[in-house]
Amino acid sequence: MAAPARVPDSSMPQLFQAADAASLEGQRSYVGGVRRRLVFLVVAAAAGIVTWRVGNGRLDVMGLVGMLAFVGAIIEESSLWRHRPDKAWYDGRAVAESAKTLAWKYAVGGLPFPIAMPANEATLGLVEKLRGLSGQFSDLELSPVAASQVSEWMREQRSTSLDDRKRTYIEARVHDQQQWYAAKSRYNKRRSNQWRMALFGLEFTGAAASLVTAVVQSSLMLGPALAMIAGAAVAWTEAKQHDSLARAYSAACTDLSSAETKLLLADSEDAWSREVDDAEEAISREHVVWLATRHRL
Repeated sequence: MAAPARVPDSSMPQLFQAADAASLEGQRSYVGGVRRRLVFLVVAAAAGIVTWRVGNGRLDVMGLVGMLAFVGAIIEESSLWRHRPDKAWYDGRAVAESAKTLAWKYAVGGLPFPIAMPANEATLGLVEKLRGLSGQFSDLELSPVAASQVSEWMREQRSTSLDDRKRTYIEARVHDQQQWYAAKSRYNKRRSNQWRMALFGLEFTGAAASLVTAVVQSSLMLGPALAMIAGAAVAWTEAKQHDSLARAYSAACTDLSSAETKLLLADSEDAWSREVDDAEEAISREHVVWLATRHRL
């Protein structure tokens, strides 16, 4: 049997699919809200650079724009604080990744679902663990998804030989995760460098603008506005955590390389069960680091 390059999400438990959808929605809401808030603050800072008076000088249009921008930032911040989409994001991700780990252990015979365990007992054990996992995050509003907790693929995979399960797990789980981690590590490293260069540019321009203001009489206050823009850029990079994520994903690649070596050496069902459990632990370590970075926001 040829091992699949990856297993589609539709083959994962209903809990995974529902939590994954809830997490993605929370991520979109949170990142979008942070982006809009920072844009409003940048607009407010830019509006403070110049003055545009109308009505015989009675009304400063740019001052009004700045006020509206600050109000917009307050509304966005209040919405983020009230709805907490970031909590749905990382709680949903925790449930989804934990459910996926349980599904893979069940499908390939990893602890606590070794192949020696009777099929009905293993299935009931998986369902109970998924129910317990859902109960740990009872505040998470799961997305409505019509699917089974134990998919047909999971049942079929569990019934295959050790060699087939080994090929499938190493190719569709270990290699797939390694490729994902490597791509994400490169992406975050690249974005970190790009934002660092952008900040250097803003800070250099701000220093030059402040020097010009100090020696030349002008009502154009570029320095404070550039400082506000740089502050917004710093806040955005802190929210994205590019540096820490690049390091965490790179370390996860290394951990999975070691796990793959031990998985290939497993020559019995007992050894295989233990090594699958260890490999999933390596994947979980990266996720724990990710959750820790989100809780610091």
